[in-house]
Amino acid sequence: MESEIERLRKKVENFPSASLYTRLAEMLRAAGDLEGAAALCRRCIKEFPRSGQAYVILAEGLLSQGNQAEALTQLRNGVERDPRCYQAHFLLADHGPDSATKEAHLRAILAFKPGDDKATAKLNALSGTAAPSSAAIGPVPSIKPQPGMMASLPLPATASQVLRTVSTQTASRAIAPRTAILDALCAETGVTGAVVADSQGRVVIAKNLPPGQEDTIAAYAAEIGRSFAQAAQLAGAGMNSSWVVAASGGQLLSFQREGSFSVLVLAAPAVRPAMLELRARQALIDLGAA
Repeated sequence: MESEIERLRKKVENFPSASLYTRLAEMLRAAGDLEGAAALCRRCIKEFPRSGQAYVILAEGLLSQGNQAEALTQLRNGVERDPRCYQAHFLLADHGPDSATKEAHLRAILAFKPGDDKATAKLNALSGTAAPSSAAIGPVPSIKPQPGMMASLPLPATASQVLRTVSTQTASRAIAPRTAILDALCAETGVTGAVVADSQGRVVIAKNLPPGQEDTIAAYAAEIGRSFAQAAQLAGAGMNSSWVVAASGGQLLSFQREGSFSVLVLAAPAVRPAMLELRARQALIDLGAA
């Protein structure tokens, strides 16, 4: 872990970004350096004030030290600057001063993430409403994917054709004036195009894709996401925040932030997912600020 921490320290100094700051802070906290993690979060907040995750990590450290008042202040600042910060809202729902405050933050989650199981169950418990019972599904294998683990799946023939078709075309379509958010990602070597879509498969913005292809990609990714969610629920496992589907003509990569929006990237087969993750996550942070 120490070598990875040092590697991240160098990257933060040379190429600072909110995602690098928070990754390093999480590693420092895991290594027991709570003061170092807190200092890094405060630095991230100063440079990237709309990075909700920095407020969350800082607040979690404060809570572990018994400083609930300061933790709540940081969480309130976090949701003010990053209204879609799931973890900040959920912590406020756990540690808020009264039931009305807790309920307000749970409803805020459901506003940008309708049907979320955890928020719904907690809201039901808070209001005294019994959650619907689940049908028995029998024993299932124990599947515990690691956070951020990439899942590689075979691609159906129709989707493979989509990837091959898109990789040979260069038409560009601006879905919204915020397409500049995807500029840095699409400038990466081997990237054909990118889409930001919500959990329902609706396109928010797209860049460097032929007209109509962005809707196909977004819908296909939403279907994969639903399949992953169902499998994870049955297995009692957490959801992956990233996945990749590979085909001979290219690959489709998905990077998600707090379950609300995903960046979908079409890239050449040889492109490494890790090279695109930081760009994709920064695009989601920028989208929240736009």
